[in-house]
Amino acid sequence: MPLTDALIARLAVPVVATIAAVLLVRLAGGRVVGARTAAFGLPVGFVAAYAVAPGWPWAPPTDPFDQLAWFALGGALLGLAVDLATRGRVAATMVALVWPALGIAWLGGGDVLNTEGSNLYRFGEVSLVLGLALARLHLISVDGLSGPVTAAVIAAGYGGAGRAARGSGVAAVGLPLAAVGLAWLGCNWPVRRFPLGAAGLLGASGATMVLAGHAALQTPVNASLVLLVLAGILVQPAVPALAVRIPGLGSPGVRPFATVLLTSVPGVIAIALAWLAPDLVPSLY
Repeated sequence: MPLTDALIARLAVPVVATIAAVLLVRLAGGRVVGARTAAFGLPVGFVAAYAVAPGWPWAPPTDPFDQLAWFALGGALLGLAVDLATRGRVAATMVALVWPALGIAWLGGGDVLNTEGSNLYRFGEVSLVLGLALARLHLISVDGLSGPVTAAVIAAGYGGAGRAARGSGVAAVGLPLAAVGLAWLGCNWPVRRFPLGAAGLLGASGATMVLAGHAALQTPVNASLVLLVLAGILVQPAVPALAVRIPGLGSPGVRPFATVLLTSVPGVIAIALAWLAPDLVPSLY
């Protein structure tokens, strides 16, 4: 695929589709319900990008990345049901804890659930870490932005690391997931208009976590680099801590960009290592 076409398919399409979907859901649902379910537009943007390139898999999907696209759609619908049925955050958090495990199991099938060797242990270990990470993203999304922005940065890190490690599928999926996060930032900046509902959490951030698990267990991407990119979640608490000490950093207009800057540091390091010194990075698996 030519570079220009790839950029349009993986960046422009998800941005435009996400913004359009968010606005349509808001208008259709009204001031209360529409705002609460507007995050449904995040997975819609990702699905639209996947439908453009490589194309939507209408037959029962067998390729892991086709399965991930369907998984994102399923997460969007499940999350929408959660958003409509409950107004609290407990239900979404509980689902978030187990959602990555379900996704990794579906994408990996018998390869990751095989009881021979340490496969099952690795599956449990990775699923636990990613489930806690997704729940953490939900907890920091009270402002509607910190969680999805951090998830977008992590997805971009996976896209870059995947490209460096010749994991073309990881790169092709990671970049659109990052793009829908950018679109969500555009919808909520500088004024916070929509909360991050369960539809966005499970369908977009959840897909990012499942991509991480699949990359670590079943692609050429070094699992250590996957974990390093994920460390952006651990860096995120530095943003509110610095906002207390640095005037202006706590401003609603500035804080999302500070989040992007700080949470991207582990991902930049991971990409640099993948490009320049892949043999120096020990592999977890």
